[in-house]
Amino acid sequence: MLKKICALTASSLLLAASLLAQSVHSATSGGRYITVGAEYSNFNPDWGCTSASEFSCWGNHLSGVSGFVNVNHVLWRFGVEGEVRWLHWGGPGAGLVQSNYLIGPRYPLLRHCTSLCAYAKGLVGESWMTIPGGYGSRRYFTLAPGGTVEYRIQKKLILRGDYEYQYWPQFSGITGLPNDGLTPNGLSFGIGYRL
Repeated sequence: MLKKICALTASSLLLAASLLAQSVHSATSGGRYITVGAEYSNFNPDWGCTSASEFSCWGNHLSGVSGFVNVNHVLWRFGVEGEVRWLHWGGPGAGLVQSNYLIGPRYPLLRHCTSLCAYAKGLVGESWMTIPGGYGSRRYFTLAPGGTVEYRIQKKLILRGDYEYQYWPQFSGITGLPNDGLTPNGLSFGIGYRL
């Protein structure tokens, strides 16, 4: 009986030690880290445009700045991304403004990336839109799938390109116009710093 207890205790300790062990790869790369940064954004607001494509209606696009925070490896390979975006310049009419406040998971598309990484993301949150012509400002629930490509130019400095397709299902527009939601989408380019 004593031999069984000693063997069980020894195997339990060995199993616990192996579960707490860290591989060389995970000790030297990967791991949890935070990146903060800023971007320039150019979006088709899906307002005043006949097409919702990012690559059409260039004269009616909204431009602005955005900020982001990423935390990688929060749960397995999943990370979290939070972003704010203020699109206050340009647009189809004076006074059209869109702002986004979004958060959600992101997942690396490449198993091992050194200087070039790609991520898929699915954000959710709230967007604000000020409609010109005295229609006021309203907020809308927003779903925003997208993708990000990051290129590390130094140990802690990255260049970032991002595409995001937003869906505002509750957007009701103006009386007399269709109430089928709004789909702003666009590109952002910027720089990030890994903390």
